[in-house]
Amino acid sequence: MARSGNFVFVGGTDGIGRAAALNVARHGSSILLVARNEDRGAAAVDAMLDAGARDAAFLKADLSTIAGAAAAAQGIKLWRPAIHGLMHSAMSAFSSKTVTTDGLEFAFALQYLARAIVNRLCADALAASGDGRIIHLAGAVPYRMAAPDLDDLQFERRKWSFFKAILTTHVQGFLFLDEASRRWADRQIGLYATGVGSTRTKAMLDPAMPLIMRIMGRFGTTAEKSAVNATRLLLDEAPPAMQAAIFKNPKSFTPAPFDLPTQEAEQLWDITTALASSKGVYLP
Repeated sequence: MARSGNFVFVGGTDGIGRAAALNVARHGSSILLVARNEDRGAAAVDAMLDAGARDAAFLKADLSTIAGAAAAAQGIKLWRPAIHGLMHSAMSAFSSKTVTTDGLEFAFALQYLARAIVNRLCADALAASGDGRIIHLAGAVPYRMAAPDLDDLQFERRKWSFFKAILTTHVQGFLFLDEASRRWADRQIGLYATGVGSTRTKAMLDPAMPLIMRIMGRFGTTAEKSAVNATRLLLDEAPPAMQAAIFKNPKSFTPAPFDLPTQEAEQLWDITTALASSKGVYLP
């Protein structure tokens, strides 16, 4: 039996996030979609209502900045005081190193920092539901393949590359989820990452994506198939036995522990706190 409630999809107007949101909408839940494009947001809201959502809304947000991520979290909490599920799937295409207005490397800002800020600011609302679940959509990247350099997260000393930047954001997200599970051990919040393979999405086929990514996207699976594990994590009546886990294989619902260096997870948490504070955003 599937549960229903209040569910937020950051990046849910397109791709895998949209597919998961539609699955949840079919069970009569309330849906909030958080993204940048208002036209796609309006179209996605209509699709959620057509699918059977109890109600649906769109929240415009610029997740590339610290202030924008904090504003998104505030909007989420104003939408509903209790959140049953919060899924992150926002990503963007870029062919060269891009720096945000905060002076941060773009992939780090969008695909790690925004997720961490929204999660931490929404933790009370997730706990208030009695069974709040955070879902990070990610590639199942092994730590050894893309261990982040915590002394050079913005690629100021190292040479930037698309794959190095993208892959390390996945590992950074895993470090966040693992550390949050320790800090929130007494709270009713589940923290999960679900791995996906190549998928035919708008972002993957964007001309700004490296050619190999566009080829992978063209021959990849559908967003609906890649959304299966995320949908189950959000809707299953009982959460997985582990408070924090990664589901590496998108074709099977098999949880595994993160198994990451605790000291690095703690350090990244503190770095995140300091970065947010430098822009006047104070994280719990």
